[in-house]
Amino acid sequence: MKKKLILSLLAATALSAAAQSQGYKDGIEYYKAGQYDNAKTILENTIGQSDTDKSLSYYYLGQVALAKGNKAEAKANFDKGVAANPDCGYNYVGFGALDLLNNQESQANDNFKKAQSLAKKDNELLVAIARAYYNADPVKYDKDINKYLDKARKNSKYKEPSIYILEGDMLADKKDFGSAAAKYEMAITFEEDNPEGYVKYANTYFNVNKDFAIKKLEELYNRVPNSALATRELAEKYYQGNHWIKAADLYGTYIQNPNHFPEDKARYSVLLYWGNNYADSKKVAQEILAKDPSNFLMQRMVFLNDAALENYEAAAAEAKSFFESNPDGRFTTNDYTTYADVLSNLGKVEDAVVQYDLALSKDPDNADLAKDASSFFTKVKQYGKAADAFSSYLNKSEEPSTSDYVDAARRYLNASATAAPEDSVLRKEYSVKGIEFINKAIERAEPNPTLYQFKGRLYVAGNNNLPDEDAVKAYEEMVKVLDQNPANMDPNNADNALNLYKEAYQFEYLYNARILKDKEKAAASMEKFKTINDLLTPAE
Repeated sequence: MKKKLILSLLAATALSAAAQSQGYKDGIEYYKAGQYDNAKTILENTIGQSDTDKSLSYYYLGQVALAKGNKAEAKANFDKGVAANPDCGYNYVGFGALDLLNNQESQANDNFKKAQSLAKKDNELLVAIARAYYNADPVKYDKDINKYLDKARKNSKYKEPSIYILEGDMLADKKDFGSAAAKYEMAITFEEDNPEGYVKYANTYFNVNKDFAIKKLEELYNRVPNSALATRELAEKYYQGNHWIKAADLYGTYIQNPNHFPEDKARYSVLLYWGNNYADSKKVAQEILAKDPSNFLMQRMVFLNDAALENYEAAAAEAKSFFESNPDGRFTTNDYTTYADVLSNLGKVEDAVVQYDLALSKDPDNADLAKDASSFFTKVKQYGKAADAFSSYLNKSEEPSTSDYVDAARRYLNASATAAPEDSVLRKEYSVKGIEFINKAIERAEPNPTLYQFKGRLYVAGNNNLPDEDAVKAYEEMVKVLDQNPANMDPNNADNALNLYKEAYQFEYLYNARILKDKEKAAASMEKFKTINDLLTPAE
């Protein structure tokens, strides 16, 4: 009973796989679509399957070899094709194509006659002969090409789709892509589930109209859902067209097809990650790593997914191994910054800063990276580095906004104010840089009291937290702007600016009393300060 159950399960599995795959036919479709490496992989993988037409498979393997310029390999495959089935005419087309490349026209003609005698009603074979002449020399053999195309037209009453595919390819070679697309569409008209026609048609249109090209591939996929080419091409176009979720879903379907390629499963993991499906992405990556532990991309994906899942301890260990085991790896900015975030969440701030520094050194022209680095350095209270990173971002920006200049000034204010008290030179340096940025903001913006407040605070910070003459002048400008609106002095106005006035008069008093040591001016400043303070805290 148990043995029968196992056998029935194995049979069900085999049927399921067969339902998802076209076997060797997928390889032929890839060849016809011009994807020779993919065609060769599938044809070689399926050559031993019981339902494979070995003679035809060897023919297309020979054609792949010819496309790659390997005549010896091509002949060997055509020989195997004849051995597998001497009545298959296509391998004689292959011999003839090889003869033409060797300038043996008479021998080629004999092989083409032999091919036709074995397939008297096969119009696609006639087109294959025309293509052999075209591949050998389209100018020299122009009459021969048209001779066989005309014969295929007459025999098929103009309905043989491969005629239009070849004509489309010939037009595409001349860069006449519009006319080529029209020919591919004709092929589809005469064979509604023609993968070659759909794929070449979509590829011709994709850079002009992505959505239209995708729509055509959707039509193909709906007609032949078991075609590996149809499924993969649509999934890839979804990916290239930034339809991430659709791409991930279809790649998930596609990798169930036995004729998928290893790199496609890796692409699936990446798509799942960018679609925020971190657990599933990690699972796929781990499956690939189980067979290929050195897979660079999948090492990256495991670490990135654990970081996204907030498995910080695991992510840190994986990232460390990822970097150390790939000394020549092509690391991305995201690799370094994600590792930095992981280390930061583990409290390893200094190590995290090192990773951001590495990212900046590897990609010095990346404005977005500089801005992100500034935010990160601010978060971990590395205010000087934050200010300099933001300044770098502005230098790389084509049109910085007023708010960008204000943000830069704010970062330099933080840097100046938090620098060590004994490091007056550094405090002053940060202050000067911040003032340059706030002045740019003031030049651009409508009169704004908070901009002058920033300016005044920058002067104070750069002067060891003591007001100087420039600070007082900045606050005086602030007060002039505030005085233009009486509501700013009204305590009953919820949006009053009394605290701004208070700050201005407080620093004015300190300057007059402690720096100038002018009692009269200090007394006047104190009176203004008291007036504002009374408005803020009225006596009951």
